[in-house]
Amino acid sequence: MRSKKIMALLLTTAAIMGMTLTGCGNKINEDATFATLDDTTITMGVANFCAKYQQAMYDSFYMSYFGEDMWSKDVYGNGSTMTEDVKKDVADNLEEMYLLKAHMGDYDISLSDDDEAKITKAAEDFIAGNSKEAIKQIGAEDIENVKEMLRLNTIQSKMHDRIIKDADTKVTDEEAAQRTFSYVVINTSGYTDSDSNYVEYTEDDIAGLKETAASIAAAEDFDTAVTDAGYTVSTASYGSADDEDSTMDKSVLEAADQLSAGQVSGVIETDSALYVLRLDSEFDEEATAKKKESMISQKQEDYYNDILDGWKEEVKWTLNEKEWAKVNFDDHFKQPETDNTEAADESIADTESVNTTEAE
Repeated sequence: MRSKKIMALLLTTAAIMGMTLTGCGNKINEDATFATLDDTTITMGVANFCAKYQQAMYDSFYMSYFGEDMWSKDVYGNGSTMTEDVKKDVADNLEEMYLLKAHMGDYDISLSDDDEAKITKAAEDFIAGNSKEAIKQIGAEDIENVKEMLRLNTIQSKMHDRIIKDADTKVTDEEAAQRTFSYVVINTSGYTDSDSNYVEYTEDDIAGLKETAASIAAAEDFDTAVTDAGYTVSTASYGSADDEDSTMDKSVLEAADQLSAGQVSGVIETDSALYVLRLDSEFDEEATAKKKESMISQKQEDYYNDILDGWKEEVKWTLNEKEWAKVNFDDHFKQPETDNTEAADESIADTESVNTTEAE
């Protein structure tokens, strides 16, 4: 669940976050209204901290790949900048967390004194493990901003675990049934030469690849033939030829459906590759068990999201666009060069203690 990942990141980086200032710093009015959920007011102090914390994580993990101007780039190709994408995610997540907080009583969920003590300790460690400049820029000078985010995440974790208990998780073996096949894939588009140039195959090259695929299909020992030809045997499991979860070309799955256990297919040609298959199991118990777990988890998440969507329709959520627009990611966070592994390990322990609290 996303909230648990956010919680873990916050606390495990408590002692390894530093900052380099490249702008004019944090000028957010923390008492201003970020949004209202019916009669509940969420402050800019909390929203800014959540946003800047997310920024710190992205700066740490992605800036080396996308460059220091990544926040102004359309990284995902969806027509918006990374700043806009992250701020939307933060706003959406805050709406959901405050909805969950508002419905705690419906599920007899509460924060215990022990929860509050762990939250306070984690917040104090976070502040102590960062530079004054970073704490100011991230909006954590008021420890209540940090504690509120930790409370919200703890509530979200408890509520999630409680809500999914009501989901219908019945999945039969027939619904989850998986067939498993081994296969070799031979690319027919092209290759990268020794000078790292991409070269398309000629018609003669493709003809030779088809001969290789045909020899594998006709061989008595599929595994040996694939290896001797310089390729690798892979395996895949699927439910049916119409399996939407499979990444395989439909023609490959249709061919697999025609095989009995132990049979090898002929050469299957797609737009960019040649395949040869061997069906290993018509009912793979292990793969079926894993698929069943996945289907149950999906049913739980669908139920959880349906509950949230229903609550959203019943309330009025108003975002203060003017104040929210003032949050930017111009100042960048970075990890310091010093080794703080021991302190980080202590933060991990704190994370687990807050995250693993069971619903009461």
